[in-house]
Amino acid sequence: MNIAARKVVPVIFFFVLIPLLANCTSARPTPATAPPTETARPATIAPTMTLTAVPTPTATPTTSPPTETAVPTATATTSPTPTPTASPTATAVATDTPWPTAVPPTAVSAAIPLSDLPNYAGQAVTVNGRVVAAANFANGFKFTLDDGSGRATLLLWHNVYDDTWDAPQLNVGAAVRATGMVGQYEGDWQIEPDFGGDVQVTTPGGSFATPRTIGELAGHVGELAQISGAILRLEANSSSVKIFVGDDTGEIVVFVWRTVLDRIPNNVALGEVGTAVRVNGRVENYRSNLELVPALPYDVEVLP
Repeated sequence: MNIAARKVVPVIFFFVLIPLLANCTSARPTPATAPPTETARPATIAPTMTLTAVPTPTATPTTSPPTETAVPTATATTSPTPTPTASPTATAVATDTPWPTAVPPTAVSAAIPLSDLPNYAGQAVTVNGRVVAAANFANGFKFTLDDGSGRATLLLWHNVYDDTWDAPQLNVGAAVRATGMVGQYEGDWQIEPDFGGDVQVTTPGGSFATPRTIGELAGHVGELAQISGAILRLEANSSSVKIFVGDDTGEIVVFVWRTVLDRIPNNVALGEVGTAVRVNGRVENYRSNLELVPALPYDVEVLP
C-alpha cells in the first residue's frame, strides 16, 4: 500500500467511527428519560394528599355550628314563659340547703305533730318536742320527746350522737327540733336521724334529778337523784365499770356502761381515788345492792 492509500484509510475510519459514536450516544435516552418519569410521580402524589386531607375537616365544622345555633334560638323563644315559675322553686330549695340532701325539702320545711307519725311511716319528717326521758342501749341513746299531741322516741346511734354538736345540752328538759326517718319498734314510734346536724337543741336541757345525800337514796328507788362525793375505788370489766362514790353519809355504786364511760369528758380522772364528781342518775336496787345509774355521758361530771 502506498503512502496515499495509508492516509485515506484513517480518514475513512474516522468518518465511520463518528456515526457509531453518535448511535451509542443516542441509545442512552432511555435511562436519561426514566428519572424524569420517577421524579414526576411524587409531584403527582403530593398534591393529591394535600387536597384530600385538609379541606375535608374544615368543611364539616363550618356546616355544624349554624344547626346548633339555631336550636338554642328556638328554645330561648319559648323559655320566657316558664322562667318566672322556676324562680320560686329555686328559692325554696335554697332555703333547705343547710339540711342534709338526704332529707326531702318537704320534710324540713314544716314540723308535723308527733301524733301524726303513723301517717308518715318510712318517710323523713321534721318534729319538735321536749325531752322528758333519756336512756342508753348497746349501740346508742334514746330520748323520749313530747310535743303535747303525743310522744315518740328520738333514736341516736353512737355515730350520730357523737356527731351532734348539741349533745352536751341534749338532756331531760331540752327543747329539740329533729329530722329523721319514721319507724316503729316494739310498738313505739320513733324518729331516726342520719346525721348529727339533723338534731338541734333550741333550749338546753339538764337533769331534773333532785340533789340528795347518799344516805337517803335507799328511800328513793326508781327516782332520779343527784349526788356529789369523792371516788373511793373502782371496779371494771369489758362492758361496764363500777365507781364507788362516798360522802359524809355513806357510799354507793355508780354503775356506768362502757359506751357511756367512753364519752364522759375527762373520764381519765375517774380512775383516780379522791376525784370529786357530781352524778345524775336513776336509783336502782340490783341484787340487794343500791346503785345510781347515769343514762348519758354528760350525767357524770368531774369536778375541779
